[in-house]
Amino acid sequence: MWFIQQRRLHVPVSGEMLCEKARSFHRQFSKNNHAFNACKGWLDNFKKRHGIRRLKISGEKLSSKEDSIKPFQEEFEQLVIQKKFKAEQIYNADESGLFWRMLPDHTLVSSTEKAAPGRKIMKETVTFMPCANATGNHKLRLLVVGKAHKPRAFKSVTLPVYYRGQKNAWVTRDLFLDWFNTEFVPSVRRHLSSINFPMDAVLLLDNCPGHPSVEELLSEDGKIFAMFLPPNTTARIQPMDQNVIQNIKLNYRKTLLTNILADEENGNDLVVALKKINLKDVVFNLANCWLSVSSHLIKMSWKNLSPHLVAVNETTEVQEGSIIFTPLLVKLTPNTVISEDEIQQWASGGCDEEIQHQEILTDDEIIQAVTKEDIEKEEDEEFLPPSKVSASEATKALTTAIEWAEQNVESCEEVMLLRRLRDKAFNHQIGARDGNFF
Repeated sequence: MWFIQQRRLHVPVSGEMLCEKARSFHRQFSKNNHAFNACKGWLDNFKKRHGIRRLKISGEKLSSKEDSIKPFQEEFEQLVIQKKFKAEQIYNADESGLFWRMLPDHTLVSSTEKAAPGRKIMKETVTFMPCANATGNHKLRLLVVGKAHKPRAFKSVTLPVYYRGQKNAWVTRDLFLDWFNTEFVPSVRRHLSSINFPMDAVLLLDNCPGHPSVEELLSEDGKIFAMFLPPNTTARIQPMDQNVIQNIKLNYRKTLLTNILADEENGNDLVVALKKINLKDVVFNLANCWLSVSSHLIKMSWKNLSPHLVAVNETTEVQEGSIIFTPLLVKLTPNTVISEDEIQQWASGGCDEEIQHQEILTDDEIIQAVTKEDIEKEEDEEFLPPSKVSASEATKALTTAIEWAEQNVESCEEVMLLRRLRDKAFNHQIGARDGNFF
């Protein structure tokens, strides 16, 4: 956790830095204070266990990203020629974080500060990862990672996404490897088989410490494999980072605002309206937003990496559906002033910004997180057990239902059923009053 945080902040981490940090953590963990050397063997095993491919003491300079782009483009073109890859066989995937209940800060503070001072519920996070080939003809199900492993909201529901739970809602090495083997490889094979293409494909990824190594991201026959982009080049040449993820977020934010406004019962209380949105709503909305991303937009996203890969008219502008948020926000909080720039910054964010700008954990918080015995099993705090209904309330409700049914339902059987239920509830009511329970 400490290492991943440092790399997200582009802090160079050497092997000795890792060892020293491990010794520091051990001193805080250990009660008997026995010696721990963090030797070279431990470092090698640690790097292998967590998929850390390279550790350079000097680190990667952010200014060097321009120098590494062209050599990679040449290497990539050589691979395409050598393997005789078509655009249908070339894929890209990229993760992004999403605060799925968060409204713009200024709007939220103005309208709900008295009702919810802490606004803790607004920090609920998921990570989602779109993956598609360079033609946009094959879009895999979104990978969505939440904190809950088995949310109650998912009970008896067939999900339109590939959902996994992780206590920090991060895409870990093991989780990504599971997605690659159980979702990506079979889905790619089905697609290539349907269009009579060879069973060969490549998946382009950014060089993130949380991803498994190239040696691990390999199908059993070796025909489907991964290739890593140079470090610190995501914003320039990562296809999914060229308006694709932004488009998903824009549509999700619009859906979020629309759903809140459609809640007539709680629309005036943003906190209550937001709390009614659960993880099931999030994954279905994200799936719909991903479905609405056009193949043309996906094709255009490859032009910075390989302009010759897909024949696309570069002068054609991609229409993003004229997603306008200001009127929706004005309806929610008419007395709040918020600029269009602030709205767009909230609505789209960046592909990595929300993950990078998540709250950075201190050493004590990391220790607390990894030593916590109780695993989070549910994050949807708003799902409360159903309240008990008294026999008198049930009798009254059923009497009302019978009166309606006698006027509107033609089936005598349905009316008789309601009458039997009412009589049973009435008997419970009498029994409870007399101390006898049926």
